[in-house]
Amino acid sequence: MQREIVHKLEDMSIRLADSHAHLDLEDHFPDQAAVLRRAREAGVLLVINVATGLADAPQVIATARTSPGIVAVIGVHPHGAGAMTDQDLAALDSLAADPKVVAIGEIGLDFYRRRAPEEIQQYWFRRQLEFAVAHKKVVVIHTREATPVTLSILREYRGRIKGGVMHCFDGSLTEARAFLDLGFYLSFSGTLTYPKAGGLRQVAEKAPLDRILVETDCPYLPPQPWRGKRNEPAYVVATARQLADIRGLTLEEVATHTWDNTLTAFGLQKEAVLAQYQAANP
Repeated sequence: MQREIVHKLEDMSIRLADSHAHLDLEDHFPDQAAVLRRAREAGVLLVINVATGLADAPQVIATARTSPGIVAVIGVHPHGAGAMTDQDLAALDSLAADPKVVAIGEIGLDFYRRRAPEEIQQYWFRRQLEFAVAHKKVVVIHTREATPVTLSILREYRGRIKGGVMHCFDGSLTEARAFLDLGFYLSFSGTLTYPKAGGLRQVAEKAPLDRILVETDCPYLPPQPWRGKRNEPAYVVATARQLADIRGLTLEEVATHTWDNTLTAFGLQKEAVLAQYQAANP
């Protein structure tokens, strides 16, 4: 299946962007070099590599420095909010100055697993939003069973945040419109390919084409062809193909739109991204 997909993409010479991946979770990606090679072979030439907290943030930045087409996002996931301190923000402050860091995230609220009390999550969500404002960075938002509160807090920062991405969006069309109204992009993961995701596919059909992205959230949420296996950036093609089917577009058209949208969302220049590959392969 993977070889078939890679072959088709090479024939089409398209570019894909994975707008959300976790490549530096060592337990999941001991073979990171091979994973990145397969991504390039599949046409995935841009990967937004996201830290889960301070523990992996330095390595996420290091990977972005040494791997073409990789940029870094750093922040503390809501699961880690219960242990956050002012010293953690100070540590993030020094890391955020690195030019490879393009956003603060993934930050937000998770009232499903509740690994930290709701009020503590809200407090550190606001503190990290303030941090993003101070650093003039866009944000990557995680929200699970907390959308009304997430929206309420983001509305407090309307006009102050540079912009952002609703990572792994799985909400309703009404919720999608509310986030779009705040200037956010909607990023669709492999869940878009799942048989029971009919409601999400309706959102993907109606969302503005210039405001949608595709992601893997690897190693989690593999698309349908790889359910039960580790996810990786090369598999973002399955989500892009599903989106193409939903929108009545070709895979090449969806790849072009989501590639351009990812560049815009994170303030990246196409020439600079592609130049990294040329430098690595003279």
